[in-house]
Amino acid sequence: MTTVYYLSDIHYQHINDWIKDDKKFIVTIATRKIFERLKTDNCVLVVGRAGNGKSSIVRHIALDLRRKYQHEIIPLVRSPSGIFEFIDRKGKQIFIVDDLCGKVNINAQSVDDWFSQIDEILKLIYTSGKSNSKPDADIKFLFATGSNIYDDSIFQKLKLLQKYVFQLSDWPLTDDEKLKMIKNYISPEAETKLLQKLKSDEAYFPLLCKIAERKTADQIIRLFNNLKDFIKQDLIDLKETNNLKFCVITLCALLNNRFKEEMLNDVFESDTERQAFKKVCLEFNIGPNKDTVKRKIKEQLNNLEDMYVAKTESYYHFIHSEVYHIAVLVCGQTFLHSFIKFVRGSFIAERFCFESIISDIPNNKHIIIICDENTEKRYFDRLMFDLEKGNTYSTFHNNQLQSESYRAKFCSYCETRQQKVSELLKHFSEKSYTDNVSSTEKNYEDYTAFSKQHHFFSHKMRKPLIESAWEGYADIVHMLLKSDCDINEADRFGRTALYVACLLGKEEVVKVLLNNNANHSLCDDNGQSPLLVASREGHDTIVDALLQNNADLNACDVNGNSPLLVASFKSNLSTVQILSNNMTDFSKVNNLGQTPVFVASMKGRENVVKYLLSVHSEYILKPDNEGRSPLFIACREGYPDVVNILLRNQADVSQLDWNKRSPLFIASAEGYKDIVSILIQNNAKINQCDEEGRTPLFIASDKGRTGTVKNLVSSGADLNATDDRKCTPLYAACRRGFIDIVKLLYENHASITQCNTWNSSPVFAACRQGYVDIVKYLLQNGCNISGSDFSGTTPLLVACENGNTEIVNILIQQGADINQSDQSKKTPLHASAAGGHAAIVKLLIIKGAITTLTNSNNQTPLDLARKHSYTDIVKLLLTNK
Repeated sequence: MTTVYYLSDIHYQHINDWIKDDKKFIVTIATRKIFERLKTDNCVLVVGRAGNGKSSIVRHIALDLRRKYQHEIIPLVRSPSGIFEFIDRKGKQIFIVDDLCGKVNINAQSVDDWFSQIDEILKLIYTSGKSNSKPDADIKFLFATGSNIYDDSIFQKLKLLQKYVFQLSDWPLTDDEKLKMIKNYISPEAETKLLQKLKSDEAYFPLLCKIAERKTADQIIRLFNNLKDFIKQDLIDLKETNNLKFCVITLCALLNNRFKEEMLNDVFESDTERQAFKKVCLEFNIGPNKDTVKRKIKEQLNNLEDMYVAKTESYYHFIHSEVYHIAVLVCGQTFLHSFIKFVRGSFIAERFCFESIISDIPNNKHIIIICDENTEKRYFDRLMFDLEKGNTYSTFHNNQLQSESYRAKFCSYCETRQQKVSELLKHFSEKSYTDNVSSTEKNYEDYTAFSKQHHFFSHKMRKPLIESAWEGYADIVHMLLKSDCDINEADRFGRTALYVACLLGKEEVVKVLLNNNANHSLCDDNGQSPLLVASREGHDTIVDALLQNNADLNACDVNGNSPLLVASFKSNLSTVQILSNNMTDFSKVNNLGQTPVFVASMKGRENVVKYLLSVHSEYILKPDNEGRSPLFIACREGYPDVVNILLRNQADVSQLDWNKRSPLFIASAEGYKDIVSILIQNNAKINQCDEEGRTPLFIASDKGRTGTVKNLVSSGADLNATDDRKCTPLYAACRRGFIDIVKLLYENHASITQCNTWNSSPVFAACRQGYVDIVKYLLQNGCNISGSDFSGTTPLLVACENGNTEIVNILIQQGADINQSDQSKKTPLHASAAGGHAAIVKLLIIKGAITTLTNSNNQTPLDLARKHSYTDIVKLLLTNK
């Protein structure tokens, strides 16, 4: 029984707010396209830049579905659990998932949450309306996310959503849509003056329109010229003209864009939140009396005009993320010390910069500048505070770490507080700390795929040394080691800092770690050593350093792969040479029996194969656990240059795998005609069979490899050699429907009458599979249509069984006996009547088929039609008794 959950008052409040905002919504081409996609696909992911109206669009569509089709709206779904909480599998629902997986930066944990359940979620739209639901069941999903989130490499885990993507950039606003939109917000007097200016292609157009409300024409022109500069100046002006409004804006900026109404009643979620509120009120000097202060703020919140602030549920926030970021910049620069102390950790990491290093930081336009040493110390103190709270992001993934000068200052600060830093770092690795971490946080995602610092914002690893190895800053790693960080501490994947640095090619970090006696024999959970991953990734300098520190060249992972083998599979030739020059034991193979020569051949790595054979020629014939030689695998994968190299080095051209397949056989099966020619020129046995008796020509014919068939035929392959079932290559081509190969073989004198073990001829096979063009060709060239297989089945009978009306007609025209029966006395009319093929029954009757013949069960065609309730066939047969 399905449990139905009812919407809360908060949900209805959201929907009511949407209704108010929707009064000014302009339906665009993009809106209509998304609505049509949603009707057919039941799921759309709207992707667009911040400020281009995607939230307004998905909300409007949801309201439209409710108004026109009575869909229940489930607004603002934050996680997969929100869908399963409110799902009604027998009703009409539209789920709105805005800012999927993040707003400013991607939330890697959120990606993992959606990834784990997206398959089950999408199944809801496949199953709604099916037999186990009411006919009117209709579940739809409208996702929306920013282009920056969608384009992030981490988001690609959600590949199941890619087929539902709608890119707003593909349907930009037309000039007419822009003018209609802006008319909702500006006075008629300003319209003429703005007409030309507002035809820009500004990506933030819907946001600009919203901000333009109640602004003068000159202000709107400045706004459209530069959104960020306009808001910045507007806030600076507000600071001078309305202290109380600027106070509210500062509170919203400082309190993570969520200034909660309950704070005015002394309800705070944390002591830090309480202190932040108190500090801002003191900064603005709005009165010593606490109740008076709160009353003044309440009065101000009753009128939010020109404040860039809106209310949702019980909290106040900026109308858009762009406004939020600009407000943080203005307010943060104004109340620098308060923001350093109280703003959220991601802003500490991403939006502050020391003036002395500003030239070292790319993209430094929208940052809060710290000008003096005293404030720098306050900033570093804040980093220590974050570490005390268990947050490593602001400290070890800080944007300023790009600057060597900043790192020097930070390390110097840590030296002055070495005891404190050591205690904090020790706390991260203590058992008491790790035991208190929730199982969810312990089960963090694999960070080695991360490509940007901010991917760590929501990450739960909290291992400073390993995180700093990922970043690649050797001076920070050195400082951490001096502060007694455990050099061999591993993450949940068994990876140490040395492993991570070797994997990612952080040479200077590797040098520091090795100089401090990091254990290079420690492997991850898959048995991969630092040397193995450095070899696989081709980090030659690191490989050299590890070998100089006596790293084990023969240490294999759980799959038996050695450093040399993984390097042969993927890395530069130079890596292979370094490893090979230091090895003494070359006998190791992996668990699949593969040698370095084998894997290099499998990947088509010509220079690696050539080098390995120059020093390890004995491995040229060594097969893997399936008996496949390096030559075989190169033929299978289609690398002619590697094939030539192997043959020049005396590879056995006829060496078979355990299924008795030769290199020529597998090349023919894959259709690599160039390799086939090379092998034949090197005296490959052209008719050598596999364990099923199939020749290279047979398998090429069976798989439709026309070019290869030509090569083999012109090279003298036996056209009529049969497999263990006595099927010829021509029979195989007929069975698979390859008319070009049938013609090619017949033109070169292949038999079209030779039958297989069951006396089934090529035309029989074509009739069974319904290949009309092949049947016609065989008939034109004199095949026997009256011959039957050992059960008495004729080509006409099998065509009738399978309902191939056109083939039946052709065979009858060529003189096939329409009453010829098989060993069970089944006639073509019996077969077509039992199969429900009315058109064939009618054709057979017209051509004179006897309707009263009985089969071995004494049943007439009429009896069979009645048995299966084919009323149209029953009528035909009764009419023609």
